[in-house]
Amino acid sequence: MLVAFGAAFGDSDDITWTPSGRFAASSPAFASVNKFKGGDDFLLFSSFNALRPGHIKMVRGIKDAVKNNTVDQLSATYLLTGDFQWPNDVQVIPHDVFNNKSIVVPDGFLVPGHANGGVYVVEVGNLVETMVQRTVTLTSNTDGYFYHMGEWVDMNGDGRLDFVTAKSNAKLDGGRLVWLEHPEGGLDVENWTEHEIVAGPDVGIKVVQDLAQYPNEIVVFGAEFFNQKLSVQRVSTVDGSLVARGVIDDTEILDAYSVDYVDLNSDGKHQLLVNNHEKSSKTNGIWTYSVPEDLINGKYVKNTVATGFKNAFSLTVPGMSPGFPYAVWPKTSSEGRKRAHIIVAGDGDYSFHAYHPNGSSSLYNYGETLAINYEGTIGSLAWSDLDRDGYLEIWVPNYDGDYIEMIKTSPASNDATYIQ
Repeated sequence: MLVAFGAAFGDSDDITWTPSGRFAASSPAFASVNKFKGGDDFLLFSSFNALRPGHIKMVRGIKDAVKNNTVDQLSATYLLTGDFQWPNDVQVIPHDVFNNKSIVVPDGFLVPGHANGGVYVVEVGNLVETMVQRTVTLTSNTDGYFYHMGEWVDMNGDGRLDFVTAKSNAKLDGGRLVWLEHPEGGLDVENWTEHEIVAGPDVGIKVVQDLAQYPNEIVVFGAEFFNQKLSVQRVSTVDGSLVARGVIDDTEILDAYSVDYVDLNSDGKHQLLVNNHEKSSKTNGIWTYSVPEDLINGKYVKNTVATGFKNAFSLTVPGMSPGFPYAVWPKTSSEGRKRAHIIVAGDGDYSFHAYHPNGSSSLYNYGETLAINYEGTIGSLAWSDLDRDGYLEIWVPNYDGDYIEMIKTSPASNDATYIQ
């Protein structure tokens, strides 16, 4: 068992982190806890491999498993979608996009034989959610581009939600921020019209809507991995065109991997939570950037969260780390009142990390609460509060270990210490 030490963290919560069961799952990669409208919670994850096609899988019954402490009895159901190249951030589509139960699959990666990706929608049954009705292709390119993630936004004022995403061909200046126009026929139409917004964004993006200073616009922050750049784009939601583009960091960030827009201090001021993805522990890390009022011309101040992630040795492909960082409030009622904790999928360092805010110094200063070495790639994390006890469950997919583990959080006693 692992628990966090109980030292006072100032204006955050002291938390115990306890591994509480694992179940078999073949090559789990991107994971999220989801539900369809009117349905039950489930865990959704993608699965891929350099030597075989990729798939998406669903784990049902997770709420009862958490409540009854039977996580180790869970199993994954393979959705009969047909083969994907390399499915990435699979997500349930908001019900009002198509008025059905469906999943978006951004697909493809730079691995040889898997680079001709696309964006797909998987429609499932209204009653049997593991029964695939059809898989619809939204993209038409077969030219070595792949997609990682996206958001649904009405980009042209026609009342239909379009898909904003970035695509990459793994080349310098090869990334493109695009939107796929939702046609009047919806999913009865394949190969939606693709509109290029701007060159640059390639892998990680964060779409922010409804900023008061930018009416009729969205803001897209881009972690441009192949350009080694962190960027910001203002985009019109009247006609989907670029309004302005700025560069936040193109000197220090190196291989930018992900960017999120979060209020870490629960004070109404947002920061960018950013990481790069490097082979060397001397250059990798996680940082925050303050967000100015003028997103294009204002000054973003960089602060360090953590550095020095050490990649595990590999005989084949060299490891890269860290993976995605996430801002979470393990005590759910603290969101908006106290400072966030940060959890990290270490990816090439094979570890799960948790960081607590140090209340005695800078608002952006964090200390490591714990690190669990899983001896396998940890590419993403998901979380939930399925037992409604006010504390999160963290779901940790171990890609190489072929399982997903659940870590339960709870209040820490003042005399708690590390136990492993």
